[in-house]
Amino acid sequence: MSVSSETPHVGPALKASHPTPAVLPVARRRRGVRAGLYNVKGLINIIRGDIIHNTIGAFHVLRLWHVQKLASGLVGRQHAWATGLDPATGQPVWPQNVVFRTTPTPGVGYEPDETILSKVGGFLSDMVKKSTPVPEIPHGPDRRMPHVVNYLHGSVHFNGMWLLFNDFAEAKHFFADASFQREFVRLVRRERREVTLVFRERKYDPVEYAYFSGFIMANFPWFANVNGPGKKVMWGNPAPYAAMNIINGSWVRDVDALRRGRPTFLRPPLVAGQYFAASYGQPVPGSHFVERLVAFVENEWVRRRGFNAGLFFIDRKQIDPRIYEKYQADKSSLNARQTAVPSPFAPPPEA
Repeated sequence: MSVSSETPHVGPALKASHPTPAVLPVARRRRGVRAGLYNVKGLINIIRGDIIHNTIGAFHVLRLWHVQKLASGLVGRQHAWATGLDPATGQPVWPQNVVFRTTPTPGVGYEPDETILSKVGGFLSDMVKKSTPVPEIPHGPDRRMPHVVNYLHGSVHFNGMWLLFNDFAEAKHFFADASFQREFVRLVRRERREVTLVFRERKYDPVEYAYFSGFIMANFPWFANVNGPGKKVMWGNPAPYAAMNIINGSWVRDVDALRRGRPTFLRPPLVAGQYFAASYGQPVPGSHFVERLVAFVENEWVRRRGFNAGLFFIDRKQIDPRIYEKYQADKSSLNARQTAVPSPFAPPPEA
């Protein structure tokens, strides 16, 4: 469905007036209380999603990597997870699983949505292809990820749901709406599929991306990863477009079904028109402290990990030996590729 990205009309502007000395401090106190409550709620969501839920997800990756080991060849090279093609129609499945999209900004020259989805979906399906050969491709430069990580991207791209926005500000305009948030939660709980937000704008500010990730994690109990073609930030990795995975853990059920040989791991396309039927959107203020805090802490954690940086489960020296040689000669070369996020105690950029 196409939804207008314009800010809703909020009525005629009020005439300028000067509040009495008694009114202004009260208004400031109310704003301070609201911001304080938001930061507390946001911190609780971050603990639930970014720490507890994400740790559980890491446990499942390690389980399916080292204990109940997934082998290569559980799907073939022409399987739907490796091609992105709907077996019923032979067409790419990704446009069928778009649950919400805004109208592209006129005159900007964005690529068509189907092209954007094909590039992002194709990038993920190519990861699955790395785990199709028998015998397996040795873990190294030609297969960077363990099989479980490659397979879980099949769940993300083929079974998953997509939301398309022009940029982060527009997405925040919708996600700040409480009605939109409730519908998004209903979508995830009912469908039990992974979610990816895709942004048409390829040129973006990585710090703004990090703060948007913090905004999502402060409002939902899930981790929000920041992949894209721009300079790296937080745990993000390269992608054809800015593509944020809001990881809710549905991939675990799909990949376990694949391991057990159950056909339920391949989900049919969604039935269109079931979600986001109302009008949404709300003007939003600048980033809150808790959003800047999680962006800063996670980004610093990645920056201090040295050569491994945003690759959590693997030893990067094994998959990027040539880059490691350059890193040993000049360690500053790696730092130049990772964005520095300002301290959350510094004045926010909107202030």
